[in-house]
Amino acid sequence: MNGHRFPGVVAALADGRVLADNAASSQLPLDAIERLQAYLVVENAQKGSLFARHIRTSALVAEGKSAFAELIGVPSATVGIGLNATSIAMHLSRAIAPSIRPGDRIVLTAADHAANVTPWMWLARFGAEIDIVPVDENGDLDEPAYQEALARGPVLVALPWASNATGTVFDVAGYARAAKAVGALVMVDGVQMLPHRRIDIDPAFDAVMFSGYKIFAPHMGFWYAHPDFSERFFRSDDPFIPSDAPFWSIEPGTQSHEAVAGWLGTVAYLREVGGGKLRAAMEKISTYERTLCKYALAKFENRADIITLYGRPAQFYRLPLFAFNIEREEGESVARRLDAGGIEGRFGDYYSPRLLQTIAAERGGTAIRLSFAHYNTTADIDRCFAVIDDLIAVAAP
Repeated sequence: MNGHRFPGVVAALADGRVLADNAASSQLPLDAIERLQAYLVVENAQKGSLFARHIRTSALVAEGKSAFAELIGVPSATVGIGLNATSIAMHLSRAIAPSIRPGDRIVLTAADHAANVTPWMWLARFGAEIDIVPVDENGDLDEPAYQEALARGPVLVALPWASNATGTVFDVAGYARAAKAVGALVMVDGVQMLPHRRIDIDPAFDAVMFSGYKIFAPHMGFWYAHPDFSERFFRSDDPFIPSDAPFWSIEPGTQSHEAVAGWLGTVAYLREVGGGKLRAAMEKISTYERTLCKYALAKFENRADIITLYGRPAQFYRLPLFAFNIEREEGESVARRLDAGGIEGRFGDYYSPRLLQTIAAERGGTAIRLSFAHYNTTADIDRCFAVIDDLIAVAAP
């Protein structure tokens, strides 16, 4: 689906490679690359309100925020731009820190990426006590443990929307509402969900972090913040500030204006996909990827006697992310063989160590991961399994 619009995909195909590490970083459409370059060549300037290029850069940033708000279906005043999801979460943590009192409880999960764990663990420096909800053998949250953690009255709960290892889509709205019912702030990691599905921001979410480079944009991040949350935590103590300075606690310093220009190229591409509508584009992408995912799951099912696929059973819906190990083959060896075969995947714990230590404990908390995007094809999956089948033949007794 539209792979020809992505120069990185075209180059990989010409070189005999398959890009199967899209959960780490997606490719950019040509529109994004051209707009990024054009900005640096012609428009490179700071924001401002008097000189022409400065005015155009200010308008560029405003347009970038407005487009992202449209994508996730919220008012433009509730979104902003940052470096990446991890940095945004750290800025949020620093904004929240003055409100933390010794003994305040914070609930995290073993299902999440470190980006939605480490920034909140930093609050222990201010006296917070950390509860980490474990996961079961499939990577699902331990529901009784979550309820027990909520019963202790946390001030903040951080939740995953989708796993970057198993592709599991969690009932994040349900978990968030339960957390909000006990008075907690709710922080959500939306990184893996946004590239694959049309999303809806639940009123129980106080803040959600996203990484633009997972959704076909340059290296940048986005955030959503509920108006009540912004009013409480986003402020400046300096009276000599521009009008947008209340966001400085979450948007400090100069942003990457060229990345914003590239993002607007991504937006133009998505509008083409969605017939002019960004959210319709994500629905179309989701429909295509469901077919792609089923195709890959059937491949894993046919090799279940020698391949361990982590996560929920194959009959359950997941995003097109597949962490696995092959019997009698070391994971690092498999990764090297895949690389030699022109398959670009990933090996390790993908910055989700608590999750992998549970679901892949027998392998020291590491696994191979293949992750696909809408510009991948079933032919790419066939190529991956051709290399895997060679490995299985070697591993067979």
